Formats: sequence, structure tokens, C-alpha cells
Amino acid sequence: MNGKMNPINNPIKTIVNHNLLTCKPQDTVAKCANLMQANGCSSILVEENGLPIGIWTEKDSLRMDVSSLAVFDKPVRDFMNFPVKSIRDDVTIGAAAVRFKEEKVRHLLVVDDENHPSGIITQTDVILKHGEEYYLTVKSVEQTLTQAAPMAHEELSLHDTLRIISNSPQAAVCVQFSDGTYGIITEKDVTRFLSQRKFPSTAGEAASRPLKTISKDSNLLETRNQLVKTGFRHLGVHDDNGNIIGLISFSGILSSLQFEYVRRINTILEERSQALKTSQNNLHLAHKIIEASLDGVIIANSEGKIAYVNPTFTHVTGYSAEEAIGQTPALLKSGRHDEDYYQKMWEQLQNEGYWQGEIWNRRKNGELYPEWLTITAIKNDAGEIFQYAGIFCDITERKNQEKQIRRLAYFDELTKLPNRRLFSDRLNMAVERAKRHDDRLAIMFVDLDHFKKINDTLGHSIGDALLEEAAERLKHCTRGEDTVARMGGDEFILLFPEIEAVEEVTKVAQRVIEAFSQPFHLMGHKLFVTASLGISVFPDDGGDVETIIKNADAAMYRSKAQGRSTFNLFNPSFTEQGMRQLQIETALRGAIDKDEFEVYYQPQAKAQNGVVIAAEALLRWHNDEIGKIGPAEFIPIAEEIGIISQIGEWVLKQVCQQIKAWQNKGHPPITVAVNIAPEQITNAEFPKLVQDLLEEYDISGNQLEIEITEGSFIDSPDKVKTNLYALKQIGARIAIDDFGTGYSNLSYLRKLPIDHLKIDQSFIRGMFSEDGNRQLIKTILSMSDNLGMQSIAEGVESQPQADFLHEGGCSIIQGYLLARPEPADDFEKHFLPTKEE
Repeated sequence: MNGKMNPINNPIKTIVNHNLLTCKPQDTVAKCANLMQANGCSSILVEENGLPIGIWTEKDSLRMDVSSLAVFDKPVRDFMNFPVKSIRDDVTIGAAAVRFKEEKVRHLLVVDDENHPSGIITQTDVILKHGEEYYLTVKSVEQTLTQAAPMAHEELSLHDTLRIISNSPQAAVCVQFSDGTYGIITEKDVTRFLSQRKFPSTAGEAASRPLKTISKDSNLLETRNQLVKTGFRHLGVHDDNGNIIGLISFSGILSSLQFEYVRRINTILEERSQALKTSQNNLHLAHKIIEASLDGVIIANSEGKIAYVNPTFTHVTGYSAEEAIGQTPALLKSGRHDEDYYQKMWEQLQNEGYWQGEIWNRRKNGELYPEWLTITAIKNDAGEIFQYAGIFCDITERKNQEKQIRRLAYFDELTKLPNRRLFSDRLNMAVERAKRHDDRLAIMFVDLDHFKKINDTLGHSIGDALLEEAAERLKHCTRGEDTVARMGGDEFILLFPEIEAVEEVTKVAQRVIEAFSQPFHLMGHKLFVTASLGISVFPDDGGDVETIIKNADAAMYRSKAQGRSTFNLFNPSFTEQGMRQLQIETALRGAIDKDEFEVYYQPQAKAQNGVVIAAEALLRWHNDEIGKIGPAEFIPIAEEIGIISQIGEWVLKQVCQQIKAWQNKGHPPITVAVNIAPEQITNAEFPKLVQDLLEEYDISGNQLEIEITEGSFIDSPDKVKTNLYALKQIGARIAIDDFGTGYSNLSYLRKLPIDHLKIDQSFIRGMFSEDGNRQLIKTILSMSDNLGMQSIAEGVESQPQADFLHEGGCSIIQGYLLARPEPADDFEKHFLPTKEE
């Protein structure tokens, strides 16, 4: 409408997937399913003698008898659809959308002008490139739902579950588990089972968990973006109570758009000049389409007098056709825009023949409303403007949604107080103002004492009610110009701009202490919850935002240390933790030279029989002045000050020396795992360092296992991949440590030469106490097996844990059940018999 090509009018050749996957009619369905999985396709073209004779899609897999193993080897010709529905590559995206609706298919074969196949186009391709984002924003998910979500209990057989999917327009089924959670099975899953030549027995075994959901109040654009972001084809739709009320997919979004309307309106706008020359019958048809339009349409003559309005114009503005015709659009003027605004609008219309934007107008009843308006200047054969066509829609609902989003972005939903982001904005402005005017300001941290205990014992509803009441008490203790914000959890922060004396703030602090000394009466409970406060003053306690926040926090912790229910002004002595960190930094720089580090070893054993086959090297540090410092404390500091690679190289050398020493004593070969920091594994020289150490100590590469965390992939995935393959070339083994807690890019892991996945000990520790941990562990074990990797469970402390892991297919266990980490001599004595023994 502005002279630029609307995406809906682009030919489908601009979005077609030219990666045309083909098979022969005699190929088995298992082979075809495998090809589709490997190529990420949802369909495969069946060709004979170079000609397409049919198409087999994921949906067709639902017609198969999953109770028969013979189905895997049946030829694809038995299940393909024919003839193949095709579409020319010069057809527009909008026309393709209509064609999908007419043919009731989700895949179309794209052919060129010589009728040769050139690719496949799907409903997903169309919805992503349709270009009607505005219509997606004004329509909610709930408005598109026509049926409840198809449901299957986890114990239902897969055969009966597929029958539900086949009869469901959503091409999927929600699986309800006994613990109240949901999963989902789609036709894509059935294709995956075919490719694996194995069908699960029940819906519960087949389902993907958890079911990703979206609120019924979300709009279709949010839904489409969520589908793209997650890579899923279906999302569960939940109501305000969290109940699943439906399923939404790309297909559902496409069906909800009024394609017929969009096609007709675009035709009118693109061919408006030609329409003036057509017969009266065509004009009558165009008139009917405009009359039925969901957008308001207004046509004015060259002088700006209204000549026509459609019924939607009357519905939105309140003015009838009789009242509007003969008037100018100034009839709707809101008064919110100055004359310069309208002058620039008409200048653009005259120069470019087009204007589009947001504008505020006034209804007949005086109510102001926002609308999205497009005005097109219509020219005659002589190139002169003789009419203006305006199309508009009321965007009040969208504005309200934007307002709601802004509110959620800057205010805490529970207490309605400013959140961390808004507080940060106000504090930064207050500091800048104080600098300009040489003023002082103060901030106060407020932390509720023992809040976690109340939350854990009485429940989150009581905890939420307590936070709401606490927020009210804080507001009553402050002035109108002060800011009370919730930083998160049970932590609040107050801003006092332009103070003259610190006593102003300490008086508020005393009022807060007194307010919180009164009991809280919440849902039949009488609770006594005090508060600990910390105060810092700008510029006395710091010249920037970060420093005064840090110092107020330190003062608050001093209040807690003094017995709580009190306040402290910041004192530099409160930063003891900072001093400890500085002390550790200084000591770390000389730790290697002073021989303060020691490598401990913890055994790794076969889960099947407990035979020790490997060990993990664990770094320990003792400083004469500081004492023992744990790795969790000093490793991050080493990374921060840039010496982690130096420490890591020292550990590698010590491990190689120890392996050689054990080898010289006649002990059987043992593999030792060494943790490697992201800084090391991304260094191009690291594989050469490992190779040099192996050659120096004359030990085999498979006696060394390199452990890296998932986070190592984030910044430099290509460097990591290159180094891992280089390490494999010299025989070293590779393990992913703490798996399940970090990056977890499975598609990337498949491309790496990984030998072991180490299940993070937090999952093992909560195996029998936290819901879902056992299922998660099973999933990781199954996934590692499918990826051709062995699994290691760390943190195993009891025999029931070991038994569960062994039954689940875990390869290796590590933890206190076997032994605590111990020095090399003790480890040797306990776990390394000589070859003669």
C-alpha cells in the first residue's frame, strides 16, 4: 500500500525450501522416517523414474498399526498420498495460504513454469512469512480455540493414543500424568519412533515432557514467536487456573487468519486503478467486499470531502454514513496532534501518494481512541489525485496490552511497588541530580528476618500476603518523594533523594523497626516478623550507584549479625568479605611457587560391580595465613584475575606425573579425569600442551580424561569443537561435567566427540526427595545411550542411589559411597593393587 511489496504478495519461490527430500516407492517406512528425522523434514516425496507419484508426511504415520513390528518394513507406497498436490512457484504467499485451506493439506509440492519439482512449502513457511503481524497481535489464543485439548492418560496404549491423534484436528494429544503434569505426543513423535524401529507401549512412555504452555490471553504473534523460539509445533493453552484447555499450532494460527479477507483487500489496493475501468459488476463486488471489511474504510474526494464510509467506520466512530458524508476527516479530530502533524501527513500524501501511522481520533460520544491508519492517494490516467482511500483499525486493545507490558516491566506484580529495573532508573537519575546540585541522598536496604522459614512452613500464600503487608508498612513510613521498591524475594530497598541530614533517614529507619515490631495478622495466623536495615549515603559512602548499593547491603548484613531487628549506617569495616577476597587474590598469585596446592583423587567405579576403573583429580589449597580454601571459593577468583590457565596447567602436569609414577610401580593403567576451565579449552594451544605432557611422561592419551562444563560452549563453540577433536586425535577422553545444569545444546553435543556425560550431583542428591529428579536422571541416561556416550553419576552417597542408577543403565558412579577424595598416596593404597595382586 506504500509502494513497497507486502510480504503476502511475494511469490512463494522466495520462501520455498529447495532441500527436496525424495525416496523410492519400495523404500520402507522406517528408512523414510529415518531420512526425515536426519534432514529435519516433515515430508518426503516419493519418486518413480524421476517423477513424483506421491508424498508421505508425518501425518501419514498415524495410519500405521503400531502393534505390528512388520510395519517398519512395509513399503512407503502403501501409505503415501497421491496424487501430489502442487503449486507453481510464482503464486503469491497469500494465495498459497488460501490453497492450503482449500486443499486441506499442510504440504504442497512447488513446481516451476515447466512443471519440474523445485521444493516443498509448508503451512509453517507461510505463517512465518505471511506479513500480517498486526492481525496476529489483535487476536488472542482463546479466540482461535474451537475444541478442547485431546487428552490421553499416561497408561493408555500407544495404539489407542494414535487413534485419538488421528481423529484430532490438532494432530497431537496431551498426555496426563498421575502427578498432575502433562506431556505431548505429535505425529512427529510417531515418525521418530518409526525411524528408531521401536514403538513405546504407552502414552506416558511416548510423551515429550513437560508440555510447553502459553496463556489463553496471549496474542497469536506472541504464540507464533514462542513456537519459533522453542522449535515446537504445538503449545498447550492454559487458563487463569493453569488448566490445559486446548492446543495451538502453526496450523491453528494459519486457520485463524481471514485469508479470504486479506486476499480480497490486497487485490483491491493493488489493482485500484484498474478497478476504476472495470465493469459495474466488478465495482459492485468490490463494494460488497469493502462493506464486509473488518477495518474501517473511508473514501474522500480530491478536496478532502468524505464520499463514502463502510459499516465498520460507523461501528468504530459512532458516526453514521449520513453524518460523515460531505464532511472532512477533521470531524474525527482529537485535539491531541498539532497542526504541524497534519501538515506533514498531507505533504507526504501529495509527494509520495501514501501515509501510514498511529493517530488519535475522537468518537461521536467524545471518547478518544488510537487507530492505525493507512491513507493512499488514488490517481487517474493523467496522474492526478482524484480520491483518497483510508483504511483504519481501532488499536485500543493493543495499547492496553502495551501498557500492561510496561507495568509488568517496571513494577512488582505482587506488591505493586517499583521493581529493580525502575528503582535503578530512579537511583541513577537521583545520583546525577545530586552531583549537579551538590546534594546528598541515601538508600536503605530492608530484609525481612526469617522470611524463608515462614514461606517454607506456612506456604507461599502466607509468604505473599506477608510481603504485601510489609510493602504497605514501608510506604507508610516514608515521604511522598521517597521510593520504596522490591528487589526480589524478601528484600526491599528505599531511596531518599535530596536529604539535608542523615538523621532524616535514621528517623525513617526507626519508624520501620517500630512498624515491624507489630505482629502481622495473616489468614488466621499471628506472625512476628522483624526487619534488618542497612543505610548508605551518597556521596559520603560512595561516589557511584554500584558502591552505595553494595555498602547499604553490607550495612544490612551487619544488622543481621548483631541480632536483627535493627539498623546500621555503613562503616568501611563492614566490607570484611571484600578484604577476604583481596587476601585470597594475593595469596593465589604465589600459591604455585609456594607449593600450596595438592591434587586429591576420588575413585570412579563401574555401576555394575563397583570395580574402580578411573579417578577424578580434585584440587585442594591450604595457605598458612588463610587456612583451607575450597575450590568453590578460589576458582572463580582465579578466573577473575586471569591465572586459571596457569593453575590448570599445573594440575595437568601433576596428574601426568602421578599417572607415570603409578605406572612405574606396576599398577594397572587407570584413567584420571581433570577439570578444564573454559579459558583453557578455548585456547588454540591447549591440545598441544596436552600432547607435550603425554610425550614428556610417556603415558597413553586414554589415561587422561578432559572434563569441561556445558558453559564452555557458549562464547566460542567452534574453538571448543576444534580443540576437542584435536584432543581425540591424541587419544584423550572427553567428558561433559555437571550435565543438566547449563547450556545443554543437544544438537551441538551430537557433533562433539564426547565419551562421558557426568550427571550433576544435585540431581543425584535429590533423587528420592525432589519430584521429577528420577525421571530426569532416566532421561539423561537414555539420551547419553542414544548419543553413544557413557554416563557418570557424581555425588553417589548411598546404595539405593547406586542401585537405581545401575538399573537405569548408568555406566560409572562416583561419590562418598566409594570414597571421599584423598591424597595420591592414600588413593594408591586403597584402590591401586599391583599387577601381581
